[in-house]
Amino acid sequence: MYRGIDVSMWQGNIDFAAVKADGIEMVYMKASEGIDYVDPKFERNYTNAREAGLLIGFYHYVTARSNTQAVQEAYHFAHTVAGKVCEGRLAMDFEDLAELSAQEINSISLAFLNAVEKYSNKKAALYADAYNASNVFGRDLVKFPLWIAEYGVQEPNLDNPWGTYAGWQYTDEGRVNGITGNVDRDIFRKEMFDNVTEPVRVVENRPDHAVEYVTYTVKKGDTLTYIASLYHVSISDILKANDIKNPNLIYPGQKIRVPIDSARKQSEKYLLYTVKSGDNLTKIARRYYTTVKKLVRLNDISTPDLIYPGQVIKIPLAR
Repeated sequence: MYRGIDVSMWQGNIDFAAVKADGIEMVYMKASEGIDYVDPKFERNYTNAREAGLLIGFYHYVTARSNTQAVQEAYHFAHTVAGKVCEGRLAMDFEDLAELSAQEINSISLAFLNAVEKYSNKKAALYADAYNASNVFGRDLVKFPLWIAEYGVQEPNLDNPWGTYAGWQYTDEGRVNGITGNVDRDIFRKEMFDNVTEPVRVVENRPDHAVEYVTYTVKKGDTLTYIASLYHVSISDILKANDIKNPNLIYPGQKIRVPIDSARKQSEKYLLYTVKSGDNLTKIARRYYTTVKKLVRLNDISTPDLIYPGQVIKIPLAR
């Protein structure tokens, strides 16, 4: 068992010497997101954590909406961490699941994880909360060790295809010397480690981009703005693909083709979060280091105390 944390730009400037002195042995750090974004604190976090003598792992936040887009993201991840040494497997963080079917989620995940291993000299792992590990991610992914997230329990729920865990994120309200504010706390097992100690290397060129089409069925209350945000495309892309003359005139049950270009840059303004049972805006704001006021304004929420499971809200990113 290794005592760990996972960090990103949201933790600000971290004193990793103090972190290690407080008993932390391993740190997973966000490296990248989408096909072009690199966490602003990544280079600083890596250099300082390595100098402090901590064990290191990297993770990538997936926003893909197609397999070819997932492969592009995998290449971006491998390219971002190339030349760096890490003891942990390269981890996939896929939480932007809004409106995707379980089949689509598993297909995208498998494409990403296989491509990560293809484009680097490292093994991959999968991060997921306990609910999604049990109900969404399937048996095709069990060859990649599970880093599970579940809070407020003595042991995580392992009623899932893995039946065990390589890592356990047990709180998002941890406190560690050297970090101002909350930080995720973890326990990592040996299964989360890779036996390759040489620097990460990219073994192939960037894959060719391609355009894939997915079909979306319009639901009551949908707008083209909402649909475009779900798939990280522009409204004009959807209009052209469907020969829609009036963008304000769509109806429930209508089938819309959404073109997904694997080389298209992801949104640089916000990510999408699907509300889970027990969530409230205060909890969501705290987890993503934003404010309830910003969430209310960005999502045009008239009653802040009234959000519901399955609702998709935008989370502002300070990039």
